[in-house]
Amino acid sequence: MLRALSDAGSALLCAHIGPDGDTLGSTLALGAALQALGKRVQLTCADPVPALYAFMPGSEKIVAPDGLAGEVFDLAIAVDVSDPARLGGARVLFDAAAKRLVIDHHPTNDGFGNVNWVVPHAAATGMLVLACIKGLGVPLSLEMAEHLYVAVSTDTGNFRFANTDAAVLRAAAVLAEAGARPDRLTELLFYTRSLAGVALRGRALSGLRLFAGGRAAVMALTAQDFAQTDATDSMTEGIVNYAIEITGVDVAILARERDGEIKCSLRAREPFDVGLLAQQFGGGGHALAAGCSLPLPIRDALGDLQHAVEELLQ
Repeated sequence: MLRALSDAGSALLCAHIGPDGDTLGSTLALGAALQALGKRVQLTCADPVPALYAFMPGSEKIVAPDGLAGEVFDLAIAVDVSDPARLGGARVLFDAAAKRLVIDHHPTNDGFGNVNWVVPHAAATGMLVLACIKGLGVPLSLEMAEHLYVAVSTDTGNFRFANTDAAVLRAAAVLAEAGARPDRLTELLFYTRSLAGVALRGRALSGLRLFAGGRAAVMALTAQDFAQTDATDSMTEGIVNYAIEITGVDVAILARERDGEIKCSLRAREPFDVGLLAQQFGGGGHALAAGCSLPLPIRDALGDLQHAVEELLQ
């Protein structure tokens, strides 16, 4: 992997669709490191950067794949992308590169590059990028440290998920020593919301209901909910966690009606694996946090998901 990065004169870094803090922070940090080595670097994502992450320096340089049509790079890097479908419109650019590299931590990733560095036990792809920057011999700048702090903190739920191990805490210390401010970044990531986002959260919570004898919870947001609150899909991040926090709930679902399909966020408590459940519907992720999309009316999608959850709990 380090040879591939070192040998490339030009590199395209691809974040996944529906970008979150890990894919964005990891992409921005690795891009900055490669630029420090004198590489020609371009960042792309099929979806716009959510407003929540607009404060991150360099996020404005992430362009839509259409803006790069016809360009060919020495190396294309899929960063935190669990499968090629998650590249969206960037897949054409990724496939056209002379060499293709995958850096990821999703256990459902089968490896779709020429070179694949997939480490399922890593809490975040940001952990891998931190090691990568060190391996390249690039000094860790303040900007890189803040990007990687965003990556690690968001994928560990602000260091409260079960994947928060000693390695994560050591990495956070390294990033803080490089200048990343946990207080400022935590405020921006977890305690700052728009009025539209708060209104959307209220709609989701007001419709929350339990099933499977109280062992599972489901929330749903319709296209009308988004229209009436003037909210965007990126504002749903974190809402599903309210459901999994309920005493006795082992599996939680947030289903939302967007762009003609039902997008679903899934959460679980040990020992249940919603990553495998998501794979049944063409999605993927981790054992305790996963997602999928269903091309069905919301009522039918919820019925199929609830049935699958009931089988999982049995």
